Amino acid sequence: MMSRVWTQCAVPPCAAIVVPGRGHCLRHLDESERLEALGALGPGADVDFRGVHFTPELWQSVTAAVRARFGSARFDTARFPAGTRCPGTRFGGPAYFEGAHFEGEVHFTGAEFADYAGFDAASFAGAAYFREVRFHGEVRFVVARFAADAFFDGVSCASAARFTQAYFDGLGSFTAAHFSGSAFFTESWFRRQGATSADFSEATFSRRAEFHGARFRGRAAFADAVFESEWRGAVVCADELWMRGAVFRMPLRMGIAALRVDMNRVRCESTAAFQLRYAAVSLRDAVLAEPVTLSYEAMPFMAGSRRLEQEMPRAEGSVAVKLLRLSGVNAAHLVLTDVDLSRCEFSGSYNLDQISLAGRCGYGTPPSGLRRGGRLPLSWWSRRRVIVEEQYWRALPTSNRTAADTDGWLTGLGHPDPAQSPTADDVAIVYRQLRKALEDTKNQPGAADFYYGEMEMRRHNKDTPPGERALLHAYWLLSGYGLRASRALWALLCAMGVTVLLLMLFGLPAAPPSARMTGQVPAGGGQVVLTPDTAGRKVPKGYKDRFSTTRLERSGRVVVNSVVFRSSGQDLTQGGMWIEMGSRLCEPVLFGLAVLAARGRVQR
Repeated sequence: MMSRVWTQCAVPPCAAIVVPGRGHCLRHLDESERLEALGALGPGADVDFRGVHFTPELWQSVTAAVRARFGSARFDTARFPAGTRCPGTRFGGPAYFEGAHFEGEVHFTGAEFADYAGFDAASFAGAAYFREVRFHGEVRFVVARFAADAFFDGVSCASAARFTQAYFDGLGSFTAAHFSGSAFFTESWFRRQGATSADFSEATFSRRAEFHGARFRGRAAFADAVFESEWRGAVVCADELWMRGAVFRMPLRMGIAALRVDMNRVRCESTAAFQLRYAAVSLRDAVLAEPVTLSYEAMPFMAGSRRLEQEMPRAEGSVAVKLLRLSGVNAAHLVLTDVDLSRCEFSGSYNLDQISLAGRCGYGTPPSGLRRGGRLPLSWWSRRRVIVEEQYWRALPTSNRTAADTDGWLTGLGHPDPAQSPTADDVAIVYRQLRKALEDTKNQPGAADFYYGEMEMRRHNKDTPPGERALLHAYWLLSGYGLRASRALWALLCAMGVTVLLLMLFGLPAAPPSARMTGQVPAGGGQVVLTPDTAGRKVPKGYKDRFSTTRLERSGRVVVNSVVFRSSGQDLTQGGMWIEMGSRLCEPVLFGLAVLAARGRVQR
C-alpha cells in the first residue's frame, strides 16, 4: 500500500497532494497554473493526484491531457464525481486507488491495467462497471465497499485477484470472468437479499479459488464456472448456491452452508468432498469421473473465532443435509454420509447398486396411525424405511384404492398423472439396487427394509404372474416377507390354536388306547378270530365332553411336539392323524420364518 504522507494543499481543509513546484493541489491551482500543469502531461505520463477531489470537468481534463493513457497513477484517497468514466483507459504502470471514494456511478469498462491495480478500502457509492477490464498484474479490492451493483463481467486477471473482506451491498457480477492467478474472496460479504447477490457464471479459475468465509445473503451463482485448480474454504449462502454445470478439474474439499445447492450437470473430473450444512442438494445429470463424497458437517463453519452462519435458520434439525435428485447420475462414484434421503428421487440413475451409503442416512416412513375406511375395517402401515418413488406411487388414486389408502403419502410433480409417476416395477428396481448396495457392504439389517419394499412392489405389480402374486400375498400375510418376526409368531400361535381346537374336536379319542382284543370261539371248535377294541378310539359324542382340561393338555402336547420335536407320542383318531400331519407341515415353517426374521435384524 502506498504511503499516505505527502505535502498537503495549502487550502484548508483540503488534504490533497500539491502539484510539484506549487503550493496547491491540482483543483485549487489558478486556471493558468492548472493548464500549465496539465499541458506538461502527455500519453503515458506518470501522475500523482492523491487526495484530490475531482469535479467532472477536472477529471475530463486529466484524461484528455494523457489521452486516456496513464503511466504510473496514484489516486489514493481521491474523490471522484458521479459518472466518472474511464472506458478503454490504459494504465501502463502501477495504479493506486486505495481509499478512493467514487460518489456515484463509475465506468472502467474496457480499461487495461498493465501492472499492479490497488483499490484497497475504496468505496463505490453507485454502480461500478469493470466489464472487460484486463488486469495484467495483481489486483486488490481488499476491504472495498460497493454500495450498489458491481459488474466485473468478462474481466481478465492474469495475476492474483484479491477481494478479501470486500463488501457488496448490491449484485456482485463476475460473469465470464477469467482468473489466471489465484482468486481470493476470503471473508467477502455479499449482502444483497431476495435476489442474486453474486454471479460467477461461466467464470474460469485457472489457479486457486479461495472463498473461505465468503457469505452470500442472496443467491450465489457459479453456473458453468470452471475450476482448473483447487478450491479452498467454506462458503455460507442464506439462499441458493447455484453451481449448475460447474466443472471441477482438480481435487477439492468444499464446505457449503446453504439452503439449497443446485449441482445439476456439475462435472467432477477428480476426487471431490463436499461438506454440507442446511443444504437441499440436487445432483441431476451430474458427471462424476472420480469418487465424490457428499457428507453432513456437524460443526459450524468458522472464520477464526467468528461464526459464519448468522443468517442461516436456527430451527431444530435445520442443519440437516437433504439430497433431492440423482437422475442421470452414475452412482458408482458417489459416497453419501449422514445425508437425508427421504425426498431423494433415485429413478434414472445408473449403477445405483454400487452407491456407498455411510453413516446415518435418513429415509421416509409410511403414514402413522390407524387407518379406517380402507379395504380392511381397521389397518395400519408397517413401520419401515421407504423411498420417495414408492410414496409417489402409493399416492396415485386408482380404482382399487380408497382415500384412506392414498392419504399421508407424498405426491410428485406429475401427480396424479400415472404417465409422469413411477410404476411399481420402476420402484422395485430401485429397491433391488439399493438393497444390493447395502448387502455388498455387509449391512444386511439395513438392507432388510429395501427387500421388504422390493417384495411389496412385486406383489402389487400387475405384470407379476398370478401364481407368484398369490405366493407373495401369503408370504406377506404370514411373515412380512420373512422380516416380521411378530407377524410370523402370531401366525404360528393362531395355527397352533386352530390345531389344538381341531384335535379337541376331532383328533383325540374318548379314552386312552387299550391293548384288549375281542373274539368268539366257534361251538364246534376251530380258529378264533380276534379283533382290536376300537370303541375307545372314537371321539366323545357330545361336544361338551370334547372340551375338557385333560383333552386341552393332550392337544397342546401334540401341537408343541409337532412344531418342535416332530413326535407327539399320542394315539389319535384317523382325523387326528391328518390334522397332525398338516400341523407338522405348516407350523414348523412359520416357526422358521419367525427365526429367520429375527436373525435378519441382528445378523452381522
